[in-house]
Amino acid sequence: MTGEETSEKTTESPYYIPPTAGPNAQPLKTPGKKTGNDWLAVVHFIIGTVVLIAAFQLYFILQDLIRTWLSDQFVPLGLAVYYIAIMVTGVWLIRDYIRNQ
Repeated sequence: MTGEETSEKTTESPYYIPPTAGPNAQPLKTPGKKTGNDWLAVVHFIIGTVVLIAAFQLYFILQDLIRTWLSDQFVPLGLAVYYIAIMVTGVWLIRDYIRNQ
């Protein structure tokens, strides 16, 4: 003997494969393609990009408005309140997004 086993080797899969024929067989479900949604993802991407650009512009314009409308001694306080409001809103939106997933 060369040390090899003489027992039969089986090539069974360690995973359960449901039967395709017989009384317990169920037809395989193939995912259907939704029609009309091909361009919807592109439209959402374009709208999202435009909204993101507008949000950045609004962010910087509001900083300039705070610097213009408040006197110099209250500008840091106004900016701090503005940044805190931005952070609270961002955390709330992220939390809401994660909760809905």
